[in-house]
Amino acid sequence: MAETTTASSPAFGHVRANRARASVAGVFWNLLNVGLSTLLAMGVFLVTSRILGPADFGAVALAAASVTMVGTLVPVAFGEAIIQRADLRPEHLDAVFWTAIAIAAVLFAAIVLAAPAVAAWTGTPVLSQILPVLAIRLLLDAASAVPSCLISRRMQYRYTAIRTTVANAVGAVVCLGLVLQGYAIWALVLSQLVNSAVALVITALGAHWRPGAAPKLRALADLRHFGLFAMGGRALNEARIDQFVLGLVLGAPALGLYYFARRLFTMLKDMTAGVFSPVTNVLMASLQGDEDKRRLAFLTASYASASFAFPVFAGLIVVAPTAVPPIFGAQWTEAVFALQCFCVIGLMASIGIVQASLIRNLGRPDWWFGYQAVVQLSTIPIILGLWRFGLDAIMAGLVVRTLVLWPASVRMTQRMLEMTLGAYLASLRGPVLAALALLAAAATVPVVFEELPPFWNLAAQIAAGAVAYAAVLAFASRARLAEILDLVRSRREAGA
Repeated sequence: MAETTTASSPAFGHVRANRARASVAGVFWNLLNVGLSTLLAMGVFLVTSRILGPADFGAVALAAASVTMVGTLVPVAFGEAIIQRADLRPEHLDAVFWTAIAIAAVLFAAIVLAAPAVAAWTGTPVLSQILPVLAIRLLLDAASAVPSCLISRRMQYRYTAIRTTVANAVGAVVCLGLVLQGYAIWALVLSQLVNSAVALVITALGAHWRPGAAPKLRALADLRHFGLFAMGGRALNEARIDQFVLGLVLGAPALGLYYFARRLFTMLKDMTAGVFSPVTNVLMASLQGDEDKRRLAFLTASYASASFAFPVFAGLIVVAPTAVPPIFGAQWTEAVFALQCFCVIGLMASIGIVQASLIRNLGRPDWWFGYQAVVQLSTIPIILGLWRFGLDAIMAGLVVRTLVLWPASVRMTQRMLEMTLGAYLASLRGPVLAALALLAAAATVPVVFEELPPFWNLAAQIAAGAVAYAAVLAFASRARLAEILDLVRSRREAGA
């Protein structure tokens, strides 16, 4: 029975044995998970972007931003405290589950009642229909928070991969089916709902946990410190303040361009650096008392994340003008500069994901929340100050903001690892040099081969950039790559 489970039970305790092996396997399963899910999402995105225009995308983006902003009040982020806490008991799980469900139900009712007023205020009539349906996600996501975090705490990444892939596949089928029937806007809305519902069912079955009928809400006090800062961080990251403010000052068409660029960027980030986030969160939490191992784990994870993400974002900066119009449609040409700006931000975000795992899980969620607050809330004055100059000016402002603030997280990481800046940057030398080589090679192709048709020009840029990146990375990171290969080989042999 749940009430008799102790903190030392395998059901609740952090993974201690074969931790490195579990982490390597976790990266593999997350890569497979995100790869398959992103391919499905990209297929849906490609189809819908060729059918819908910026105004339609903007309406859905505004609805999603509204629901997500309200949803940040649901304490699902307390689930992160479940992953981080060493002494985890059944009453912690019950308290988080029932509190999240109760608050989600109240907020769902509020959105249903407010939908007509929001539609009238924003001048987007379709919101009165979209908002009540999309708000059902609040209940589904609240119910899945605790089971999902239990699975992550046990480092059961294979199960997570299966869950996400199946949920995204079902959502994609529903979306494409509705698109073919002529309901493109509803395809974007209902696919999100179906995705959450399927994920909840699979997660609930896999967690092997059921909530108690009499929750002890005072148990939330044990999770309060980490949980409140995690909740605040989630509010800042997921509230989509940028989309909401942009929609108000620039209107649905401009928001649609921004949403298109951000959505494509998010999928690429999830497929590269994002595969390391679930693993590094659990790994850093389990290494709270081992300074040497966490330093090695951080440097290895940062190098791997940068190596995966840098070629994607650096390459897209160069090829976006050539690639976007023929692939997604000429209506998205104006989104190219926004996409390039997001790619610049993505180069830093690929390292920032690992920094966040380190800082938050080693006892400074308050600092990371403050940093995220400055980053996210500074978006508002940038948009309000530059909106008269258009979307491109706003995007340039967001890039400058990121470049100015990002070094603060680097300094905090140094202090927590007791590492010099030189040693920290040296670990990233290979990916940085390889990315510069990629940029040079891809940018040279159109100059040397001026007469190439657009498709062959794009293919040549990708090929030249890939070869340059791989060659420089292999040469500049020989020692680091050998260490990673040895780690993978030793874990494989241990599992044989």
